[in-house]
Amino acid sequence: MLLRVKLREILRGTSAEDLEEPLEKLLGELIERFEPLAVIIAGSLAERRFVSGLSDVDILVVVDRPVGDAERFSLVSLGKTDAEVTVVAQEELERAVRAGNQFYLNAVRSGKVIYMRRIDAKEPDRTPTSNSS
Repeated sequence: MLLRVKLREILRGTSAEDLEEPLEKLLGELIERFEPLAVIIAGSLAERRFVSGLSDVDILVVVDRPVGDAERFSLVSLGKTDAEVTVVAQEELERAVRAGNQFYLNAVRSGKVIYMRRIDAKEPDRTPTSNSS
């Protein structure tokens, strides 16, 4: 449900509002398949300069494991618009940003985080241990 709310917020007032349903479906599939740390909408849609019929939708999926070449890039049709999906390991993303990779820099700087994995942080066990001899 929160995914839909965030997606509507990103699409509102753009020429991409008709992409809500297919994009929500694709994002749900990506989240289920990759169990990502984060999913970011980048490029023209995130920067509110999307042009229907000319622009594509850039999606960055950040995972906590190495990514093979076969799953790194994919192109998905959303009707008259394509979605370019890039899957990247968090460590690789951090290195690419430090190296000045423009795609990743732009995604991190101006992209819209549409999904972030909830991390259940538990307090460390602070029970004193006894050293019985």
